[in-house]
Amino acid sequence: MGGHHDSLFAAAVLFLVLNTVVVFARLYVRTVVLPGAYGWDDFVLCLTYIGFVISIGLGFAAMHYGYAADDVQSWYDVATAKMFTYGNQTTLYISAGLVKLAVALVLLRITVSKGLRIVLIVSMVVVGIWTVITVVFASGICATGGSSNWAGSQRCTDVGYFRTISNIFIDYFYALLPIYILRGSQLQTKLKYIAIFLLGLGIFASTATIVKLVIIVRLPYAKGEAADGLHYDLLLWADIELGLAILAASAAALRPLLRHVPALFDGTTKNGTRGTEEIGPYHELAVQSDRRKSKTANDTTISASKTHSDEDLFRVS
Repeated sequence: MGGHHDSLFAAAVLFLVLNTVVVFARLYVRTVVLPGAYGWDDFVLCLTYIGFVISIGLGFAAMHYGYAADDVQSWYDVATAKMFTYGNQTTLYISAGLVKLAVALVLLRITVSKGLRIVLIVSMVVVGIWTVITVVFASGICATGGSSNWAGSQRCTDVGYFRTISNIFIDYFYALLPIYILRGSQLQTKLKYIAIFLLGLGIFASTATIVKLVIIVRLPYAKGEAADGLHYDLLLWADIELGLAILAASAAALRPLLRHVPALFDGTTKNGTRGTEEIGPYHELAVQSDRRKSKTANDTTISASKTHSDEDLFRVS
């Protein structure tokens, strides 16, 4: 074995282990550290994780029957490998849409502005429609020989471009929106940057999507083994993209566990108001946004409200 087979296998194992750790850590935080904090964003992310696990399992089965193999074994079966590959890719496409909805639900928790909430809700509807359409094309109209083939026709090539480019724009939208949400907040500068970084990690998943776009551009001009190799690479980066997206979506929820790193959160556990975490996840970011909004309308509202230290405002759960 070697080449594409080993790369696909290694990436699958790596992200299966990493995502299992972070998703279960997230569930631990939301159910044990912060009882009652479990929400719709957690539910959708769990669905994404289940889809990812199913996809990886189907990928392992496809490779067992000879997908991307450089050798020949007696148990290899091309038809069976294609069947499992088809299932692998379909669940990947569905999960790629679900993880975006999970990120949007996280942002919806910390957004108080009515206008931004409407924008997020509309974006979730768009992502839902986008997921259905791209899955139909990838797993139906543009599926050839048991896998998605964006180079199968000009229409499928155009759809491949559209899906990948729009995917990049969606990822960047959700990754950069926290900067707008937290603009002008009264958080300590370091804590504000940490909040933006944790909530915007999805931007790293876009790097894998950009690589996929380069591969799709090359596909129409590749033939034979070169085309097969590009399809293997496309699936590899699809696995990496979803794996990174799940990691990014879980990062902010692990904030209570990261408080034990003194260099990042000096004095947070000592100076913060005890018990505020029990109110719910992202509570202080929402309170901060609410106060900023209230100050614009009436400065006296803030002075009458309960005060928090800067560190306490970023008890993201």
